[in-house]
Amino acid sequence: MQLLSNNEINDIKNSSYFKDKFSVTDVLIENFYNEILKNDEKELLRFCFSINPTQDRLDNLMTKWDIDVKGSEKSLLLSYMLKNHPHLKFSSSIEPRLKGLLNYYRFYNLKVIAHFSKIGRILNQNNITPMLIKGVAMKYIRPQLPRVMNDCDILVSEDDFLKCEKLTKFMGYWWEKIANHSIDLHPENSNDGAVDIHKYFDMDSSFEKKYLPELFYRSTEAKAFGVKCLIPSYEDMLFISLINLSKNLRNRTSQAGLLFTLFDSKFLIEQKRDFDWNIVKNSAKITKTQVQINFAAKFIEKISSDILPNEITEKKLFENETKKYSTIVLYNRFYLEDLRIKCKELPIKKMFLSFNNFINYFKIKPKYYLLKSIKNSPFLIDLLIKDLKTKIYRCKS
Repeated sequence: MQLLSNNEINDIKNSSYFKDKFSVTDVLIENFYNEILKNDEKELLRFCFSINPTQDRLDNLMTKWDIDVKGSEKSLLLSYMLKNHPHLKFSSSIEPRLKGLLNYYRFYNLKVIAHFSKIGRILNQNNITPMLIKGVAMKYIRPQLPRVMNDCDILVSEDDFLKCEKLTKFMGYWWEKIANHSIDLHPENSNDGAVDIHKYFDMDSSFEKKYLPELFYRSTEAKAFGVKCLIPSYEDMLFISLINLSKNLRNRTSQAGLLFTLFDSKFLIEQKRDFDWNIVKNSAKITKTQVQINFAAKFIEKISSDILPNEITEKKLFENETKKYSTIVLYNRFYLEDLRIKCKELPIKKMFLSFNNFINYFKIKPKYYLLKSIKNSPFLIDLLIKDLKTKIYRCKS
């Protein structure tokens, strides 16, 4: 990461425009927005979420969009437009490829869901009714659109979690633990994804389990993919999507999936006329994730103003908490991360290979562990790095 000189930083810091116009959250959102999306991808999203997408805009976009360069996951968004707006016409060379993408992901979805159906039936036979969450839940309520799915996420009660481990292992699946909240199941002799079984949903909070009783209470029973399941309410699906969006932004994971979260959010809000935003707000309060929800909403608003309703985006909820959260994310991601990478490149076995390695080891390692100890304290971060916001705003990756 290349930063400006001290003189340039001071010039920016002393600018009244900078001080007046940008909060630390604005800086972070802007950075994520520009890091994740290239200019043609921003244009694609503006086009996809426009009220009246026109043929002229599509033609202009396609002069810049190269399917081979962009890859299948991002180009699948164009396939959505082909399916949802039949009045739009793609060229004779592009349209068959977009239809081919829809068919490819439709087949791939069936392959992943087959693992869920197999596992889910065994769970049902043992009196376990799993809840569908995240992508597979959206696939159930919106079956006509294929999606990027590497596995199926389900939620079971904590009492059933250990039983699920034993049952799936007996079926031949192998699994790895992720923290304490879930296990990833893989088919025998394969690293492919199959099913992720959760006993609660990780929210970067210590209050996730308090959300579970209401989540289960609002769910409805259904037969999904041959399995008796629970389906969350649309409000809970959106809440979980927003939490996941915030988490992925913070941890730099599943960046392609971020784009599909936008489509999911818009669909959930528009399909339920009596969508109750109080459920989303109360869920955030119960789990102490108001900041994450606000942060995700700000990112979505940056991309398109036609997804979330004005009454949500115009309210400045939890601004102080959001500022603290953003400061921590900035510090961890753009300041501490540089040191972490340098530490990784200096394992102890390399320390004695050269004099420079020896010096750098004792120069970098203690500094990293000291700075890591304050990574969750916005107060100490502000004291330590007065120009953090300025540096991140003007940095070049």
